[in-house]
Amino acid sequence: MRYLLAAALLACCLDVSRAQAPSSDGGKGPAFSAKSPVPAYFSPERNLGRHYLYADGGFHADWYVGYNNCWIIKLPPVPTGGYAKAFIGAKLGRTKIMSWPASWDTAPIPGKIYMALNQAPTFNSDHTYFLVDAADLPREPLPNDSLEGVDSARWVWAEIPLSRVSSEKDNYLALWSSSRYFTSASSSPILAASMSGGDVEDVWLNRSIKGNSPSGEGVLETPISGIKPAIAIKLVPLNEYKVFVKGFAAELTQSEINVSFAAIGEDIRAAWLEVSYDKFDWQRVTRYFFKAPYFWTFGREAISRDMFYLRAAAQDNLENIGYSMAITVPAVQAAPAAPAVPAAPADDLGMESED
Repeated sequence: MRYLLAAALLACCLDVSRAQAPSSDGGKGPAFSAKSPVPAYFSPERNLGRHYLYADGGFHADWYVGYNNCWIIKLPPVPTGGYAKAFIGAKLGRTKIMSWPASWDTAPIPGKIYMALNQAPTFNSDHTYFLVDAADLPREPLPNDSLEGVDSARWVWAEIPLSRVSSEKDNYLALWSSSRYFTSASSSPILAASMSGGDVEDVWLNRSIKGNSPSGEGVLETPISGIKPAIAIKLVPLNEYKVFVKGFAAELTQSEINVSFAAIGEDIRAAWLEVSYDKFDWQRVTRYFFKAPYFWTFGREAISRDMFYLRAAAQDNLENIGYSMAITVPAVQAAPAAPAVPAAPADDLGMESED
């Protein structure tokens, strides 16, 4: 009986090993490998989940994205075969408000953030792409007050031509801001980072820029070792995933427009609201919503007193975007004219009537 059991176990193990062995048909990999299309990421730190330093709170180490502070990384050749789209991005957070650290002016400090990609450590306008407005990033919390928009750091992405990513040469990426407000950590968004071992020189800081992409000689100014910035290339394959926006509703009152909706899809990363006056040209009018549930409130006249169309949008991590049906928001009704006040008799005005 023991020999029969041993033989049965051996046969079972052989069957399992055959099931897990790579297929002989073109080396397509193990039978249990995932076939769903997923993005591929390329960064100095392979584990993107380790980028918890600085941008989520606590000690910032002056890792700000600035007018005078440009972060540069070098990536080895990136295999682009089998992918349809390319994106460059960074994990950013801790945008400051105008009165930070006080709360009397909660408008975010304005500023645009850019990235550049080239196969040499020099960059010009042809290599440059707009990444994000600081107002769309999570806010820095206040020490003694509450603030809307506070959240952990988020990855933001800018699409670039796939041909700009080289599979034969090194790829250099740069990250900076054109805003003159962003000259210190007390006024600027913060870049996330991770601890990293090794002695490979692939990260630099350039503090000689003045709002423009670094160019010329000496771009790789100060080497950074032991810490890797959250800067990456993302490649996205062709896919048939869809994002659906459901339950879009807008409740109008005399003073407000209260909006709610749900986003359905795989790995939703952001949602927002858009406005149009002709259903052709749409403009985003809210910051990004990074997590459900999705609600927003406008002042009744905050967008326009005229009639306009309103819709919701959501995006997944494969950069597919879905939209709701548009809602028509009617024009604000003019207040009724006040009734005319009858003229007072001449005697009441202290005036004499003429004979």
